[in-house]
Amino acid sequence: MAAALLLCAAPAASAAPGTAPGPAEGRPPAHGGAPLYISDYSDNTVLRLPPGGGAPVMVAVTGLIRPTGMVLAPSGDLHISDTGNNRVVRVPGDGGPQSVVPTTGLSRPIGLALNADGDLYIADSFNDRVVKVPADGGPQTTVPTTGLSQPTGLAFGRGGDLFVSDSGNDRVVRLPAGGGPQRTVPAVGLNSPYGLAFDPAGALYVADFNNDRVVKLPVRGGQRTVPVAGLRTPAGLAIPSERAGY
Repeated sequence: MAAALLLCAAPAASAAPGTAPGPAEGRPPAHGGAPLYISDYSDNTVLRLPPGGGAPVMVAVTGLIRPTGMVLAPSGDLHISDTGNNRVVRVPGDGGPQSVVPTTGLSRPIGLALNADGDLYIADSFNDRVVKVPADGGPQTTVPTTGLSQPTGLAFGRGGDLFVSDSGNDRVVRLPAGGGPQRTVPAVGLNSPYGLAFDPAGALYVADFNNDRVVKLPVRGGQRTVPVAGLRTPAGLAIPSERAGY
């Protein structure tokens, strides 16, 4: 079956004020589920769309201001960029209390990604950098990059290379897993790219925010616009997989 491309172009309607999901439905599912999470930027909530359909429910998380990027760990833990609070929040998959990921100096974090070792990467947009938070609890480090301006989306390719939406420079850059200089991904006409996602064949999809479109960059080169009507400033992308980021 072909992979489905999920577009997050606008916030979904949240639950009615004063209502809250029950403990089983308001937390991330155990590893193996395939729901879609949507950060409702205006309502300061995160919604979960069940994999089999049905009404969205609010994830049990408090204190968010302008949530944006998210990534779901294999354990079921959901990481959320709490952008307005300059922090990243972790919601355990087992229903435990939320916690703040230990970081220092973040300013408007947006995109999140996890590598194969479970290390968390954060697009620290107003600091023009990408931060790495090791899974083993070690101190954060800044990923070596050159010339980033307001990075937003993050995604890991199949070979472990990190791809970064360099939004302020209207480009996507590629950081080799084994080190070495960054490269600009060949793409034409991007305008403030945001979310990134890979399909199983290795093609890269880019939410081309200010062009109101999604661009597909196949592995063998070329560029196509995904045929979707009526998009306005698409930001988040997700292609269902074992470890999906939104």
